[in-house]
Amino acid sequence: MLGGVYVLVSVFKNQKGGTVNNMETRAKLCLGTLPVLLALILGYFRPDLTHVLPGIHSIWSDVTHAPPDAGDVSQAPPKGHMQKFGLHVDKEKELIVMDHFPSPEDFYRDHMRQSVPLVVRGSLKHWPAVEKWNNEDYLREKFGNREFTVMFKKSNDHSHKSHMTMSMTDFLDRYRDEHIYMDATLSPEMTEDLTIPRFLGCDAIMKMMKQFAVFFNAGWSSTYIHVDATETLFAQITGQRQWILIPPAHGKYLYVDDFNYHRGISPVEPEAVDLIKFPNISKVDIYNITLYEGDIIYVPEGWYHQVRTMGGPPNMAMAIFINYLLCSEGGHPPNRTDEMVMERCIARREATPKEINCKERMEDMPMHEFIAQYSYINPEAIDVALEFESPMAQLRSHISTLSSGFDMPGLGFGVSGQPTEKAKISTAHALRLRYSLFDTDPDDESEEILGTILASTPDVKREDVFIVVKVHPRNLGREKTIASVQRSLARLKTDYIDLVLIKAPSCNGMKFKCEADDNRGTWKESWEALEELIEGGKIRSLGVSNFKMSQLRKLIDFAKFPLSVVQSNFNLYNRKTKLRQFCKDNGIAFMAHGLMGVLETENGTRESPLLSHPKVDLAAKKYRTTPGTILIRWALEQDVIVAPPSTNVDHIAFNRHAFMLDIADSPWAIDMLTEYFPHVD
Repeated sequence: MLGGVYVLVSVFKNQKGGTVNNMETRAKLCLGTLPVLLALILGYFRPDLTHVLPGIHSIWSDVTHAPPDAGDVSQAPPKGHMQKFGLHVDKEKELIVMDHFPSPEDFYRDHMRQSVPLVVRGSLKHWPAVEKWNNEDYLREKFGNREFTVMFKKSNDHSHKSHMTMSMTDFLDRYRDEHIYMDATLSPEMTEDLTIPRFLGCDAIMKMMKQFAVFFNAGWSSTYIHVDATETLFAQITGQRQWILIPPAHGKYLYVDDFNYHRGISPVEPEAVDLIKFPNISKVDIYNITLYEGDIIYVPEGWYHQVRTMGGPPNMAMAIFINYLLCSEGGHPPNRTDEMVMERCIARREATPKEINCKERMEDMPMHEFIAQYSYINPEAIDVALEFESPMAQLRSHISTLSSGFDMPGLGFGVSGQPTEKAKISTAHALRLRYSLFDTDPDDESEEILGTILASTPDVKREDVFIVVKVHPRNLGREKTIASVQRSLARLKTDYIDLVLIKAPSCNGMKFKCEADDNRGTWKESWEALEELIEGGKIRSLGVSNFKMSQLRKLIDFAKFPLSVVQSNFNLYNRKTKLRQFCKDNGIAFMAHGLMGVLETENGTRESPLLSHPKVDLAAKKYRTTPGTILIRWALEQDVIVAPPSTNVDHIAFNRHAFMLDIADSPWAIDMLTEYFPHVD
């Protein structure tokens, strides 16, 4: 869910007939002369007035009741201790429930502006999705090749989850057996099975629309207690969902400020609430309701909630997020408090119009028709809704135009360095996930593996893939270099190579070993041979790996074709600052190897201290991803091209998601790695 935490003083009275009292104005009055009068009245007459003024009584009791003593554990534990969230109350509050949609005008006046939740039963059973999305064969046929954002989350860890992209087919193959949760923008095909709910079918409301999203799992999930930074409308399509809502005035009892990673999330474990550690939870009022197929709930901005899926698989829902007040945005100090945001929300809510006027209506209009016809109402949101129309757009967001004039993707997959059978599986998976940069090595089977997979994948065009090949230092010299490239062309089953790197300037006794009769040529002779192959159309761009700056200067001086790429060891410990600046000054792209900082231990195993470093772990939790993905995103932020290998299909998906991470709201976590991590330049 979206972040952003704030508290509104908004309490409503739900009596028969749905009467609503807006307590935000009343809360402001309480700040003036009314507290003295209320103290006298409630002090003497509270037993007689609480049934008449329940809203005022709740505000008064919230302010005057001291929190319970958490230190005395000799007494019997409080009700609901170490049980699921919500079981601490004696009586739940009731939500307004209707069996039909209100008009858009009534919905805005009585619910949006008054901050009053609403449930409408059975109002969406006419959706084609309610009938069709229970059928997994239909989901595979209609949406199988589409990619969606998927969340991996441990069932007992509500503080951290990791995101990746996954096709619907892959998701359906795995979701019944694993704790994965689709949380993604609707695909265009999905909008064909949905219509605009009647009470939203108004241009005045839809111009505030932020996003259409789909939520899908096997029915196992339980969210943390959190708040959204938007108005949320949640429609249950298959299965059920239990919603527990907490009024904004009680957000202060949820210990949100104690959570270290994200705003708007309570650290309280909702599956076993520790009321000794978090005693104020006992003071929280709850509104508890279960949604069934065809039901929809409206959760106003500022209402905390905790949600459990029930029923399925599949368990699917659709959400519409609406930007209304956006109280968490704009001008808050770094040390902002909930009270600051509350005051802003009160002011913004009071400044909104009391009524809306619908100039255009699109009630029950098929959603895909709305997107096609009414993009002018909210162009930015419609662009989000249509992001699936360009599946490669995000992958192309980090592309370097090389000095040769060709484009090179910033994120790729390393085929080399893996056992043959595992490399076949991982490479095929990377191609399926739309990786377009593949880094190979002549010393293993990586070229043959990639060539075979590309040849057997007719829907992938050669021009959609960027292939990197290397010339080992044992093959330095004109004839051996040409033979090495021709061998790579044959293995790859292609007639050209996008980038050829001279792997090292010479053999040595450690990493680049050669036999006694090898290495009779020089890297200069090899470069000239590669230039011949460029003239013959066999190579498009040239580069080198593991060269010193002095050697690079010599190369630049005599090269007929430009040096496009320099590859070198690069990670958080070893920044290569001077080398990267040299490349930048000379228009050369910089490519990393060794990004994960893997080291060989004394017992012969290979480990990465970077992946377990506390600062890397903190950044991963902040951006809801894995440590490896954070390292990749950090490198991309430094304009470094990366192509890490992996035999783990999940890691391959996580890595691809690196440049999709939303870091704009909290760039400090990435900046922290750059500024404070111990390193050498």
